[in-house]
Amino acid sequence: MKDYYKILRKKIKKWLYGSCPGFAGSFPYFGTKVFFPQGSKIFELACQQGIYEIKNTELLLKLIKPNTFYFDVGANIGLMAIPILNRCRTAKVLSWEPSPNTLPSLTLTRENSKFQDRWQVIGKAAGDFIGQLDFAIASPELGAFDGFQDTKRAGPTKKITVPVTTLDSEWEAIGSPLVSIIKIDVEGAELQTLKGSTKCLQNNKPYILLEWTLKNLQAYGYESENLLDFAHEIGYQVFTTSDFIPITNPTSLKLHMLKSESFLLVPDE
Repeated sequence: MKDYYKILRKKIKKWLYGSCPGFAGSFPYFGTKVFFPQGSKIFELACQQGIYEIKNTELLLKLIKPNTFYFDVGANIGLMAIPILNRCRTAKVLSWEPSPNTLPSLTLTRENSKFQDRWQVIGKAAGDFIGQLDFAIASPELGAFDGFQDTKRAGPTKKITVPVTTLDSEWEAIGSPLVSIIKIDVEGAELQTLKGSTKCLQNNKPYILLEWTLKNLQAYGYESENLLDFAHEIGYQVFTTSDFIPITNPTSLKLHMLKSESFLLVPDE
């Protein structure tokens, strides 16, 4: 019976905030009104899961340090930023989101939140240089799959041009503050983002939670072991997020990628 009512509540939540006139278009999340594009798959997942990507969210909440910054790269509608802002009252967040499918909703959420003084939205893509790049966008409800390359995960796409920046340049622009966590979910461009953040990484040694999946890497011509190579270069180790098993070779990484898309980079002691 409990399961029945739980499923019913999820269905009501999806209907109320997804379709009901006067309510549709935003929903409460950790005490914050979150706006989203009509039909958003991320909103649907939040309804199904209760807390979006709960294991990753809980990990971020455990790793964030007071009076530091959290860089949320590939923020979508902000569901991986709001819990941090709500629970850690001294943390500040920079959210990167370049997609015109999603950026207006994220901006509206930030503007209507109580976190304006601790939350900044950067409407640019993160990469390894400053300039512009082509960007493949799908339909608005599938904005979570938008990126530099068409990964074929979201149906038909069209190309636009978006501004590109680096984490290092944005970090220096705000005075090179302490950064304790970086989350990167940019549909295959994670390595480019990391390469544009080496100064910040060397100075802060933050934890890095990132998506790393063959579904996206193939579109960029990357190999799975490229993550291990980069981690070694900057003095980091790669761990699984479920049980914190260290990954030391390409074969192990490929096997773990069969069951998870999330990995944690931890600085060497």
